[in-house]
Amino acid sequence: MDLDAARTIQRSLLPQEVPAIAGYTLNYRSTTCYEVGGDYVDVVALPDGRLMMVLADVAGKGLASAMISMTFRSSFLSMAGAGLPLHEMAARMNTLHWQEGTEARRRYVTAILLCLDPASHTIEAVNAGHNPAFVAADGKIVHIGASGPPLGMLPGRSYEIERFTFEEGSQMLLYTDGLTEVFRGDEEFGEERLMGLLHDPADDFLHQVWTTLKHFTGNARQTDNMTALYLSRGRK
Repeated sequence: MDLDAARTIQRSLLPQEVPAIAGYTLNYRSTTCYEVGGDYVDVVALPDGRLMMVLADVAGKGLASAMISMTFRSSFLSMAGAGLPLHEMAARMNTLHWQEGTEARRRYVTAILLCLDPASHTIEAVNAGHNPAFVAADGKIVHIGASGPPLGMLPGRSYEIERFTFEEGSQMLLYTDGLTEVFRGDEEFGEERLMGLLHDPADDFLHQVWTTLKHFTGNARQTDNMTALYLSRGRK
């Protein structure tokens, strides 16, 4: 019963409603392999109209990783509300996590922080040791790779912001490695297959991703947490 309650609490702390953005589609999906897990996703609307987003993955699984993810959530919401730039947020969260001690360092956090300005159609992104984000536009896909290590792994690290215009027709996918590290026998689904879905996206893209993964594994039991955030900008 305690784990069931923890699952309910953790689910309640995920975004209950994703802000509507004129001309954009934004949604997320998250499923755990146990009652609770260390994946975290959030979307925060700022007073100036920008949206702050994060997708994070705590090393390990289960209750201990879930507890770390809730600590991460508190830090993220506090810093997002203070209006800190993304690279400073990442550096501060890295320091805070490191200072929590040895056990916390074993459960370091990979994360991607995003800030979308829908007025100028620009995105800022910081990748802290996470899987590369995919940005698809005009038939091409580029990666937003890590500019520093996972949060809490090494002290005193700095991170860099990537800035780009999110053109009409663009798509962006953030995901945890539970989506790519699934297997059919000895064959891994991998990043290439996941990227390939962006070339012909369904109306409900994340449903398409989860359905594709189920078919690939033959409906095998999920062995890792799976979380993704998808953003697209429609054409006029």
